Amino acid sequence: GFLLNSTVLTIVGSLIGFSGAILTKIMCDAMNRDIFNVLFGGLNNAPVAKGKDDGPKEHTETSVAAVAELIANAREVLVVPGYGMAMARAQTAMGEMANLCRSHKINLKFGVHPVAGRMPGQMNVLLAEAGVPHEWVLEMDEVNPDMENNDVVLVVGANDVVNSAAYEVEGCAIWGMPLIEVWRSKKVIFCKRSMGGGYADLDNPVFYKENTDMLLGDAKKTSEALAAAVRQRLEAV
Repeated sequence: GFLLNSTVLTIVGSLIGFSGAILTKIMCDAMNRDIFNVLFGGLNNAPVAKGKDDGPKEHTETSVAAVAELIANAREVLVVPGYGMAMARAQTAMGEMANLCRSHKINLKFGVHPVAGRMPGQMNVLLAEAGVPHEWVLEMDEVNPDMENNDVVLVVGANDVVNSAAYEVEGCAIWGMPLIEVWRSKKVIFCKRSMGGGYADLDNPVFYKENTDMLLGDAKKTSEALAAAVRQRLEAV
């Protein structure tokens, strides 16, 4: 704008710059990171993690039919969406299942982490596009206090925002980051493509907890199959 002597370009550029700065500050707060550390140090300079468990780990896999049965018998269900849901475009199936559960007196709601996806608010926009009412979408601070009351927590394409290593593995890349504490619920189901780590490339201890099952596969196909199975199970009652 200055080079071209254009007032419009200067104003637009300033607005974009300020918006980026505000977004950066919001994400730093959500990750419990100092903005100067992110800008000039970054996560790559984190100290060596302490208390890391390198022993053999076993996870438990489940099926669409088994998860559908859990949801059909539940009274409180929480869905935690992440970037994997956005990439697979599985929000429509999740919205369909939410409406179905609500119509059968199953209190299904969504818990959204401030930095879920690639920017704050991405999950909210996707769920709104899928027809999910705003009142059904809750923030991290709203779902954590009542986590023990959830019969089933379905994690769809999220990893780092529910990775208990942030609390358990001192010095790891996400150490100290506030999380949606899904492991405190009665049952956790991870719907994801593989056992791989998230954006931080860290193993997730929640995968191996006793109350966790893994529903592996493409998020869209799995979500659509799950919505159909839940519908069949509820309408058969």
